[in-house]
Amino acid sequence: METSTAVFLALGFALVFLATISLVVQLQSFLTHRLLSNLERHGVEGEAIARRQDVMAGQARVYFEVRLPEGEPRAEFYELFLTSPGPVGTVVPVVYDRRKPSRAKTGTRQEIDFRAERRLVQVMGGGGLVMFVVGVVLLFTAR
Repeated sequence: METSTAVFLALGFALVFLATISLVVQLQSFLTHRLLSNLERHGVEGEAIARRQDVMAGQARVYFEVRLPEGEPRAEFYELFLTSPGPVGTVVPVVYDRRKPSRAKTGTRQEIDFRAERRLVQVMGGGGLVMFVVGVVLLFTAR
């Protein structure tokens, strides 16, 4: 095996490995970005009631029920907080998607800000995708 072939193979494997890690790491940010961008486009402001809460890994996981118009099926969602937003039964403002009310976020439409997730998705996702393609090209040219 020539030295250049071995270098191409090693570099190709390294780039594919790093790209895979980058894409997996940014997956949660991508899902959060999608949720928030859908809420910004299709979101309706309403209210939610805290139904139950538990502590998990130092964070409060609070389950909310979205107050929907009469006749609509019940919709529940949860969010993680560093500190509890209040006792069970607390009413909080919420933004939800009429098409799928279980995809909701506490707060108002003006508070929705997903610029940090967008940057992370663009940098790590776009960079990971480019590294993956370059790594695969290097692997195939090394043959």
